[in-house]
Amino acid sequence: MSDSDSGSDREDGRSVKRRKTGAVVNASSATQKSKYEVEGATKYAADTSATIADSNDATKQSNWTDEDPGTDGTYKGQKNYSNFIQKNPDGPKVGPVKPTNTNVRMVTLIDYAPDVCKDYKQTGFCGFGDSCKFLHAREDYAAGWKLDREWEINTKGKKTAGTVVASANRDSKTDDGEDEEEAKMLEKIPFACIICKKPYTQPVITNCGHYFCEKCALQRFRKNPSCAACGAGTGGRFNEAKNLKKLLEKKRDRDNRKKEKLREEGQEVSDNEDKD
Repeated sequence: MSDSDSGSDREDGRSVKRRKTGAVVNASSATQKSKYEVEGATKYAADTSATIADSNDATKQSNWTDEDPGTDGTYKGQKNYSNFIQKNPDGPKVGPVKPTNTNVRMVTLIDYAPDVCKDYKQTGFCGFGDSCKFLHAREDYAAGWKLDREWEINTKGKKTAGTVVASANRDSKTDDGEDEEEAKMLEKIPFACIICKKPYTQPVITNCGHYFCEKCALQRFRKNPSCAACGAGTGGRFNEAKNLKKLLEKKRDRDNRKKEKLREEGQEVSDNEDKD
């Protein structure tokens, strides 16, 4: 066999390997074509035909004027010259006016369902106490036209006077000073029954010191013997709240005197306070 042949021959029982010494194949990149040249790469060209317009929307100003004031040929300075906008004669005469500037944006949020504790607003008592997640407030809201109308009705033919916020005259006695202890006591007592959400009718007091209507307390005791305010057992014992009757009567008389005095001074008194 020649030297160019490769293989294995057995000589004397041994295996001999031969390798090729000629006909060497040399690899060259010059003769090979690039993969990208064969398939072709995608080429992108930028479009420079678009132009950037000069805009001053964020800083431009406009003066709302119906007509052009006209010029008499006298130069009055750069600050005296403004852009005047002609209103559309066919446009609406009333209603909201949309801003012409593109950088002006108005967002109005109206809360039609405020998170106010309903029990506290109706009765002045909440079983959750300070841990209640709803707001403990009893304010009432009214539209502006309604407030103006009530003010006109209450002050019609009356002399309006100022309100005394503070006074250095310590000799004068007021109803608030006389009934200060009773007022503090009433702060802890709901002004209405927490079961029926209405003013007390024949109020009774439980062993735990909570007040209810006699009818409401008995009806609840038939289904649930526990207290509606704190959950303690009542044992069916409901005593007549004589002290509460006197305090509530004094409170009503004092509130009525205050309201009459405010009306005489020309101040507005809401009708919702009379319901309390």
